[in-house]
Amino acid sequence: MMLGISETYLVAYGVALGATNAQIAVLATVPMLIATSLQVYSARMAASIGSRMQLISRVVLLHTLTWIPIILVPYVVPIAYAPWALFAAAVVYMSFGQFAVPAWQSVMSDYIPVKKLGRYFGWRNRLQGILTVGVSIGAGLILAAFGKRNLAGFTAIFVFAMLCRFNAWLCLRRMDEPFRHGSHDVYFSFGAFLRELRETPVGRFVLFVTLMMFAVNLSAPFLQPFILRDMGFGYAPFMAVVTSASIAGFLFQGWWGAYGDLTGNVRMLKAAGWGIAVVPLLWIVSRDLTWLLGVQFIAGCFWGGFTLLTVNFMLETVPPERRIRALAYFNAMSAAAVVLGSATGAMLLHRLPPLFGHSFLALILLSCFCRVVVMMTAARAVRQTRGVA
Repeated sequence: MMLGISETYLVAYGVALGATNAQIAVLATVPMLIATSLQVYSARMAASIGSRMQLISRVVLLHTLTWIPIILVPYVVPIAYAPWALFAAAVVYMSFGQFAVPAWQSVMSDYIPVKKLGRYFGWRNRLQGILTVGVSIGAGLILAAFGKRNLAGFTAIFVFAMLCRFNAWLCLRRMDEPFRHGSHDVYFSFGAFLRELRETPVGRFVLFVTLMMFAVNLSAPFLQPFILRDMGFGYAPFMAVVTSASIAGFLFQGWWGAYGDLTGNVRMLKAAGWGIAVVPLLWIVSRDLTWLLGVQFIAGCFWGGFTLLTVNFMLETVPPERRIRALAYFNAMSAAAVVLGSATGAMLLHRLPPLFGHSFLALILLSCFCRVVVMMTAARAVRQTRGVA
């Protein structure tokens, strides 16, 4: 439920605090890069503590507390420095939020049989999606009621998000550590991981996803400012456009997961990849609200499959003893691609000739071209590896 607020409204919070497009790009990408880079220490700390669940529990409690500086930014920081203060708070928030992710993914892969990963996570993500979208809609209505110039609405929804995270921590304390023979973590360096990019199935897959994340984020971080500033949408229509993608994601993830289990994750992953490569072009056709709701719904359908199957491919392909560290390196590379793509997009945004009056639409066109190139090149090297150790 917390994600229905943090994933949807943290960037909008930055816009409300007066952040520029460049600052929005930094806010949307750099904290995640820093956070995922720290994940490489997650495996070492889990081994030091002796329990992945203990690591997860401690980190989630600290993550709960990181909402406090985010909430306090407009009340204790001069407005001229508020966007940068939010950036600093977001770094801390995302660092604790991401630190235990590889350990959590490792734990879940021990609980769930490989052949049921798609079905289980499809069901889980659908349930999570229903709650997330419900919270996101409620938060959007609260912000709309307070109005664009009143930051008290953000305070209210962020306090609710903090309480949700605290309750998640209470639930985690009741989970047991899955028993496993052998070590949770076999050390291999990031350099060794990089050398495998073109030599192993996992390496080629990581390269494909990394390149796709770069192409996507040429335009993705600037979508919310475009909706709120250039198109002049209020929080209610903004919420509708953003959550339509989330609704489609949780409605169709079960379908993606079930077919991924039956036919292999790679075939379905490539189908989803082609969808996210071409569907954003529909933003160029019209900026009518009804049209955009449909476009985002279709995009959310494909993104739901892509995100689910990406994780499932890594869990089924990487051996358990290498899983925490491999997932951390993979997440760090994806985050680096997000930052590089966003930085490139920020430099190009006001240098590209406007398309139908908006430079952002030209950036979408460029981003989609790059996505298609990735699908025609890097994606072709990815092969199904179920059962490969």
